[in-house]
Amino acid sequence: MRPTVAALGKASRRPLIGKRANKDFYKGYGAARLPGGHRTGAPGKHVIAGKAKYRVIDEQVRVFVAPPIEHILSSPLKPYVYREVPEKGPDDGPYQQQHLGGFPGEYWLRVMRERHGSSTAGSTQAAPAVNAPTTSSATSA
Repeated sequence: MRPTVAALGKASRRPLIGKRANKDFYKGYGAARLPGGHRTGAPGKHVIAGKAKYRVIDEQVRVFVAPPIEHILSSPLKPYVYREVPEKGPDDGPYQQQHLGGFPGEYWLRVMRERHGSSTAGSTQAAPAVNAPTTSSATSA
């Protein structure tokens, strides 16, 4: 029996992720890698005695400091989305007026013509009939 073979294998040296860890493992979003130390984990600990089963430790709680609102409003940086973009209303898009029984084919044809113009109007004509061989009921005697 060699118990050290499994411990020294490549699988034990792989980085720990949520799929390979215990059910309580939480890696987070990387916010713990802030200035001031390594990943601290959960900001508290589980307590067996007492009513509260989890006790928050104030020194471990992560605090994010934002600049004052005056600096944010007077900043030359602007939001990524242009402010003058009109917001979509409740009636925008073909899916908003959906019927319970679904849409008929005429509705989708009308939506296609509205979006792509009426140049596709000729494409809805019936296809020419294919010459099918006729069967003769008369047999030669």
